[in-house]
Amino acid sequence: MIENRDDTINEIDLQKLIVAVLDRLKFIVITTISFGVIFGLVSIFLISDVYQTQVSLYVNNNKDAVSQNLDAGDISAATMLVSTYVHLINSNAVLEDVVESIDLDYDVEDISDMISVTAIEDTQMLMLSVSNTNPDHAYIIANAIADKAPPKITEIMDGSTVKVVDYAVKPERPIYPNTLKNIILGLFLGFVIGVAVAVVSEMLDNSIKSEEDITKLIPDIPVIGVIPDIIVKNNEESRG
Repeated sequence: MIENRDDTINEIDLQKLIVAVLDRLKFIVITTISFGVIFGLVSIFLISDVYQTQVSLYVNNNKDAVSQNLDAGDISAATMLVSTYVHLINSNAVLEDVVESIDLDYDVEDISDMISVTAIEDTQMLMLSVSNTNPDHAYIIANAIADKAPPKITEIMDGSTVKVVDYAVKPERPIYPNTLKNIILGLFLGFVIGVAVAVVSEMLDNSIKSEEDITKLIPDIPVIGVIPDIIVKNNEESRG
């Protein structure tokens, strides 16, 4: 009959786990708050603010579109060429002109790492995003690309044009880090870790604390007696 001993010991009592979590509630609260504070401080003091600004561009497959009406073929061709323009904006041919036009200490590789060009689905539009820890630099670089990219691309892709729809504006607020979001993430992570520690501690605790623990451990042997808790008062309390 003792052969069921291991199964009995490993049995997880949900009620005991809940009690264990409640008993360690102070620890869980401290862990939760600590992680929230740590994530907040890291966001504020250790992570640099990143600013972003954008330029929107319009792709046209017909360079004489000013005097002619666009047909469906022109629009379809321009839409398919959008991905080509994305790569051209990131090319050395364009970015070298940008580096020469700005009075900033960046090379082509630096600027390439700052920019992101995406095609707006099912349109002839491109969105150029520039991210930098300095909002002035992001603004200057974005508009420099807006000025230099269209003529360079038109020169390379004969028979098509790229026009600026919206120039960049100077960003006022950073897009990263999101301090509030990071604090909430820290609080959640701290709470999960606190609860996990409480549950694991209870599951690994094999000490006998009650008559019920003995009964579960050795179900076939009756408990003869239980030693009660003894409270010893000091001499002053006894005299009182």
